[in-house]
Amino acid sequence: MKSAPKTTQSQNGAEPSVNFTPVPVVIFLLVGILFYLGQLYLDHYGGGFNGKVYGPYDSWKMVENLQPKGAGDIVFAQGRKIYDTACLACHQGSGMGSAGIAPPLAGSEWVLAAKPDRLVRIAHLGVSGPITVKGVAWNMQMPGMGRDLGLSDEDMAALLTYIRGNKEWGNNASVVTTEQVKAARDPVRERQTQITVEELSSVPDQ
Repeated sequence: MKSAPKTTQSQNGAEPSVNFTPVPVVIFLLVGILFYLGQLYLDHYGGGFNGKVYGPYDSWKMVENLQPKGAGDIVFAQGRKIYDTACLACHQGSGMGSAGIAPPLAGSEWVLAAKPDRLVRIAHLGVSGPITVKGVAWNMQMPGMGRDLGLSDEDMAALLTYIRGNKEWGNNASVVTTEQVKAARDPVRERQTQITVEELSSVPDQ
């Protein structure tokens, strides 16, 4: 009769166990560095994850700038250049104006009126005296941009179109045509003094 097989134990008689080896800290550092470099790469070459952006272009803005420009885009760009030269220092790139110096153009009732006749005269002659913009009283001594800088009717139309239609400021008023500028300027074209709110109030804004 055969005897049953004997079981064996480890040399010290202990139960088997699993040991865990710590991961070196340098591995975590390398992974973190690779992740960071990957983010930099995507930020620079990912095109903002816009499906319309392909190499060699890095952003939608670059692609958009290369698109064919219509007449409205050209006028708007012309108006921006004039604004940056004549108005930016006081009214700021945001159109929010400067405290105690210049009122905001963004959301201004004077800018967004249905008819641009008042705005044309303000830009051409400047404004003197008290004026209320968005519920805030100002005491203005604004120079006449059109008169002092010798802006043509075309330049003035482009400038006011940019101001009235600047969606970055929240403005979305209609374009200003050269014909509208000429009609509003002709009665005051030779005037050498600024206009007042009392005089502007007699100019229809609708």
